Amino acid sequence: MDDDDDEELSGSDFSLVDKKGNSFNESGMEGLLLFRDGTVCDDSFNNFAADLICKAMGFEPAKNWRHGYFNSTNDRYGIRLDDVYCNSTHMSIEDCQYNVEDHNCEHSEDVILACTKEERGVYRLQKTGQSWAVGIAFKSKFDHPQIEGWLCDDGLTDRTATWLCQDQLRFRYGKRAPSGEILDGKPYLRTNLSCLYEECSDLGYGDNGLTCNNDTERAAIYCYNALQEYDVNVQSFDVTPKGKVVIKLRLKYIKEGEVFSGHGDRAKSQISVEYCGQPVKLKGVYGQGGRYKISGKTSGRCESQCYTIKIGDESSHGTAC
Repeated sequence: MDDDDDEELSGSDFSLVDKKGNSFNESGMEGLLLFRDGTVCDDSFNNFAADLICKAMGFEPAKNWRHGYFNSTNDRYGIRLDDVYCNSTHMSIEDCQYNVEDHNCEHSEDVILACTKEERGVYRLQKTGQSWAVGIAFKSKFDHPQIEGWLCDDGLTDRTATWLCQDQLRFRYGKRAPSGEILDGKPYLRTNLSCLYEECSDLGYGDNGLTCNNDTERAAIYCYNALQEYDVNVQSFDVTPKGKVVIKLRLKYIKEGEVFSGHGDRAKSQISVEYCGQPVKLKGVYGQGGRYKISGKTSGRCESQCYTIKIGDESSHGTAC
């Protein structure tokens, strides 16, 4: 609420009317949003505001909202509320910023809103090979929400993928991955997901004809912390009493979260090894396609048996000394 506006809002202040001007409380039905028998202007209005107003009226979060004329219904009312701004820290519409009566709007900016009595759900990521599948879960059904369906890939962007990776898994980066097949026999539930910082919006799958063409359009994303890195998987690391070193490993090159196994061959000349804090004199790196055998020489076995394998200047794999 603005500092100079001492009027407080409540759920009873809001209602939805159809194109005949009749109030209703049907789930998923679009209507003109009214505040104390006047319309609400869309200035500063966002998804958080839509969700909190729907909850104040006894619904779950908003299904969708837009602005514009709702035919001649708009002209029956004055404009009563403007500059409604809410964010993720606000728990109810009373906590948000707004202006009552004071506005600079026309009816072409009136808010048209659809609420639902079904919980929209939250986004959850499930690892599938190199990428993560974007699933939908419902908080009210489990203490630890389980995925009950999938996101259709329509409208998914790298920006949205980055937000999901940062929010869900605390990765630094994300990008859209090739879409996959639906998993576990679970259906599509949402589509057209778009996220920017803390604010996301999506649409109900099947609403207004919004459907994917087949079962291979499940949204998927890559999450990663470095633009490029190497994954080193040591199969064996043996040192004889006389200091002969034999290492078997698999090396994968990862660029923006996507694995290119064969590209590891380009790193063969950059491999170096330390054993018990001392460099190993390498005699050769043999193999191709990311599968290598390394031979070398050190002064002999040490008690801790610790080692570090580096690709260039980066420590890629090792055991503590």
